[in-house]
Amino acid sequence: MLFVNVCEMHSFPNMQSLNLRVRIFLFLITFCSFVILSAQIVDDSTKLVYGPNTTVYTTENNLLNNLETYHSLDTSIYLFERQSFYDRSGRRFQDLGSFGTALFPIFYTPQSLFGRTSGFDAYSRYGYQPSDVKYYDTKSPFMDLFVYLGGGNRNIVSLGFSRNVNANWNLGFDIKKITTNKQLAPESRTDRQVIGTTFVGYTHYKHPKVPYQVAANYSSMSHKVVELGGARPTSDSLRTDFFLFDNALVRLEDAQGIVKTNRWHLYQDYQIAKQFQLYHIFDYRKETNIYKDFSGSSALTGYNSYTDFYDEFLIDPDSTQERNIFTSLSNEAGIKGNLSSVFYRFYARLRSLDWQYLLYDPGEATVEKYLGGYVRFNWKEKFAVTGNAEYLVGGEYQFGGTLSSELINVSYNSMKFNVPFVYSDYFGNHHEWHNDFSAVFSNKLVGQLNLKVKSFEIKPKVSLTAYNNFIYFNQDIEPAQASDGILLSSVGGDFNFRFFNDKKEGWHLENEVLVSNVSGGDSDKMRVPDLFYNGRFFWRGNWFKDLVPVEVGLDTHGRSSYFANAYAPEIQQFYLQEDQEVFGYVAADLFINMKVDKFFFALKWTHLNQPQDDGYFVTPNYPGQRKVIDLTVRWMFFD
Repeated sequence: MLFVNVCEMHSFPNMQSLNLRVRIFLFLITFCSFVILSAQIVDDSTKLVYGPNTTVYTTENNLLNNLETYHSLDTSIYLFERQSFYDRSGRRFQDLGSFGTALFPIFYTPQSLFGRTSGFDAYSRYGYQPSDVKYYDTKSPFMDLFVYLGGGNRNIVSLGFSRNVNANWNLGFDIKKITTNKQLAPESRTDRQVIGTTFVGYTHYKHPKVPYQVAANYSSMSHKVVELGGARPTSDSLRTDFFLFDNALVRLEDAQGIVKTNRWHLYQDYQIAKQFQLYHIFDYRKETNIYKDFSGSSALTGYNSYTDFYDEFLIDPDSTQERNIFTSLSNEAGIKGNLSSVFYRFYARLRSLDWQYLLYDPGEATVEKYLGGYVRFNWKEKFAVTGNAEYLVGGEYQFGGTLSSELINVSYNSMKFNVPFVYSDYFGNHHEWHNDFSAVFSNKLVGQLNLKVKSFEIKPKVSLTAYNNFIYFNQDIEPAQASDGILLSSVGGDFNFRFFNDKKEGWHLENEVLVSNVSGGDSDKMRVPDLFYNGRFFWRGNWFKDLVPVEVGLDTHGRSSYFANAYAPEIQQFYLQEDQEVFGYVAADLFINMKVDKFFFALKWTHLNQPQDDGYFVTPNYPGQRKVIDLTVRWMFFD
């Protein structure tokens, strides 16, 4: 539990309360620690034996699709200042103003699984997915320590460890803890809003004589969130009321959401010949969502955070206790192999599902039956073409393909998928519905050019996504289905400029711009900002006799005004609203990234351009991150 104590003891306060001498002291202590990076294994010539080049990893996707590729560790400082999920996603999600809170994709990405899901996925992205797990091959024990000390007591601490038992067997684990203080109305310096812990343990084994390998992992997540309901303005409804932060009023006082997941996953294959292999994938997942709230007092403020927040009380007028459990168990078996430059894979899958609410059982467990295939063609490493198709007995399907080359990337995906359970059946203290919606149909086409002319890199991009029977939550926080089509179009891309000297040191200006439009008969059911921007202006070079790589610059993000979806914490869903337009803004972060050997360091002044008593929104009633200073360190060990 050392990593927990570090997180608790070194919570980084917000900028307003952080003494300048303390900040300088923390910086100097961190910088001076560079000189003690001497715990290395060396041979007789004092050259390093173990390090990033001797530790590589693969993924299940590589194993499954016969991509015999091991990846080197990422030792770049590029984008090292972006460490929250919101930042690493390219800010393509709405959250509730701080990391660890509920998420919603701004551009309505079609779901990857076309079978039934729970629909409770506002927090699922904080957990490990099987595709995230890295299976290492290490020549020595490897440990990766990461600490993020964010202003306003926003902290992330993670520890990864991996080692080879022998040349054919590796095992390891990763554990991460997130703690986030309330940005709105904290009662103390340690008044937590989010406490989340994720864990994954994994192993990969190749038989030394028999052409058999197995990779397995177990992952879990426990994510507890105090749901605030957003800022509550005074009767004057002034904009500044939303940006009082420490002195703000909130809409909920005793609400809490808890998400727990447990997952067992296994992949194995056996090679009869290079052209013919057998494989099997087992996956079991249990997801539990809990929501609690209790009646508050309105004697002093005239506002009751329980009775005034919800519209209905179907079970208990004084307290809410809700829970739903979703379990899935699947087995996939198939054949695969390489035929010259062509790889093929065909498979069948059985998936058993069960779904229960605390006081309501929608029905018996169901079994889904799938048939699918995947092919890939590579031509002289010039380009690659892939195609996939999958059919679910009952009529749902997905198929698509990709074309990848140095000049052009194109992808297409068509899907007819089942409506998640939460849209079909729900019964709780504040909502009830029973719907028989049609399956949703989506088509997505994406194309991108990759052009380079001297110091200029231009990647124009077009994305078209069409929906029929689109599902959403309406202004009454009830699921609904569009009766007409919707087309989401985005045009833009990356436009980068670089100016180097002979030492490859110089200035970089990176721009990602997307201009979007929603059309069709039901276009008002989908809300997307017309303009979306990410920018990065920085200098990259080396200090201290070219020994220390450095990046220093500005990281910016902006979007135009739009009526973004609001959030209903009692059902973990984002829904349409007409009451508050999320106005346009540009937020800027000043950062410096550095690396000395295997020690990484970043210092960031987040939202440095925040005006006094003002800011921006990411979700209606939820102000974005206020002005703070964040410190990030990472240390890799190979002995």
